[in-house]
Amino acid sequence: MAAEKKPIMDPGDGRNPTYFENPMIDALVSVTMELGAAQWVQHERLRVIEKLLAEKGVVTAAMIETYAPSETERQAAKKARDEFIGRIYGAFAKLNA
Repeated sequence: MAAEKKPIMDPGDGRNPTYFENPMIDALVSVTMELGAAQWVQHERLRVIEKLLAEKGVVTAAMIETYAPSETERQAAKKARDEFIGRIYGAFAKLNA
C-alpha cells in the first residue's frame, strides 16, 4: 500500500506553508525561486541598458526606470522569460510527470 501524501501544512500565519517533511527543503526551494527572480530582473535591466546605450550612447538611472518597451519587445521578453523558467525550474515539473 502506497504511503498517503500529507496535505500542505500551514504554520498558522498563512505566509510560510510547509510542503515537505523537512523544512530545509522548503527553504531551498524558496531560495531557488528568489535567486531565479533576481536573475531575471538583472537580465531585463541589462537588456534595457544595452538597448539605451546602443540608441542614445548614454544611460542614466532615470532612463532605465522610465523605459517603456514596445509590444514587440514585450512579446520577445515574455517568450525569453518562459524559456528561462523552463530551463531553471523544469526539474520541478519533471517530479510530477
